[in-house]
Amino acid sequence: MTPLTISNTQGLDAALIMFRASPENKNCSFLFIEGESDEKFWHSRIEEKKCCIVFLVSFSENNKRQTGKTAVIKNIRTLNNSKVNGFLGIIDNDFDALMCLPRENNTCVADTHDLETLLLRSPTVFKKMLAEFGDNQLIANFEKKEQKSIQDYLIELALPFAQLEWLKQQLKPGLELNDLHKNNTILIPDTWCLSQANLNAIVNARGMDINSEPSQHLLKTINNIDPWLLCNGHKMIDILSMGFQNGILGNNKKAITETIASYIRGSIDKVELYQTELCQSMFIWQNNNSLYQVLI
Repeated sequence: MTPLTISNTQGLDAALIMFRASPENKNCSFLFIEGESDEKFWHSRIEEKKCCIVFLVSFSENNKRQTGKTAVIKNIRTLNNSKVNGFLGIIDNDFDALMCLPRENNTCVADTHDLETLLLRSPTVFKKMLAEFGDNQLIANFEKKEQKSIQDYLIELALPFAQLEWLKQQLKPGLELNDLHKNNTILIPDTWCLSQANLNAIVNARGMDINSEPSQHLLKTINNIDPWLLCNGHKMIDILSMGFQNGILGNNKKAITETIASYIRGSIDKVELYQTELCQSMFIWQNNNSLYQVLI
């Protein structure tokens, strides 16, 4: 079923009621997701004739979709206060689990930081990805040298950026740190290693003292947190792309971020996906809303 787009100038509940007025859509469930990559992932995994992905659009911005976690939560909250039923939102965990934030009814949350980390965490998906984009001998040599798997090494590279993002949200929400992992003096392409000293120096220069007492206290609070809850999947894929292209894991110039992301979205086995907490919560939702179906 083609995603449904609704003008944000209309009442969302009224638009969905109108959509269900046609007999073929009478028991259609409505799925709200954060954006394009999520749409690509879920489109082939939902019951095509019984579930419709919904986006609100802003006509004042050239029919631009309202995307992101905030938009999903806003839409679900609106519908929770309406007479409509049979709707579900899927959102990233981000740092919600760390902050013990309450969840809206009719939302399901990723097991890990986001969809990409949920996929990268899978040993099967990760193995397929390495085989698709990497060089087996280079990978074996690197793992032997580092005495750890590529998956574990990737976590080590990504974790300092995740820790900084956590600090930023708590201490300086307006600070711009998004592209630090793309800085070649911080993450060195030729060796695929991190310069912690350069990272600290640049962050300090931008106005956040990593060694301050508040920073160190906050970092201690996440010492024992599962790194898959902390690390950002999009950044991890960027970091992998660097390894695949620069002679560390391979010399594959086609291993760009978008290509890797697309590959891992299609690589998870249905049985494994359905065992995740995310899908289990979706099945629970279906059991509690028996007229409506989302997953195939």
